[in-house]
Amino acid sequence: MTQAARSGTERARRTADEARGQARAAATELRGRFAAEADAQARGVAGAVRRWADDIAGLAENAPGDSPARGLAAQAADTGHRAADQLDQRGVDGLMDELRDFARRRPAAFIGGAALAGFAVGRLVRAGRAASADAPGAAGRDDGAEPEGVERPEV
Repeated sequence: MTQAARSGTERARRTADEARGQARAAATELRGRFAAEADAQARGVAGAVRRWADDIAGLAENAPGDSPARGLAAQAADTGHRAADQLDQRGVDGLMDELRDFARRRPAAFIGGAALAGFAVGRLVRAGRAASADAPGAAGRDDGAEPEGVERPEV
């Protein structure tokens, strides 16, 4: 091999190594940004869950003393507080680790829970669409009436 060919091969190898290094650095930076954003979102979710749990605890406190709903509401509030605390302390990584462990220990329950959660989310999305379509002034309505202040042209 000639000196020029060796030099070209070496330059190509260095360029490829540099490109690989830059790709690794970019991937590491992207992972870091994603993790930071996920943790920020997790803290927000934990705060929302904590507020809901506080509301449920308030309902439990105001329920009659002999009501079975009082015990269920108190238990739900306690579970919500524990979930929020755990999400705050362990973040998204801890939540994912727990989900993986649960899926390994009880795969049928995990799959059933995932299916149930998917069904619930689907129902909520459909209900949200239906509610927004029924709202006054909703885009895409076709009830034959013109919007307020708009006259129908003469034909």
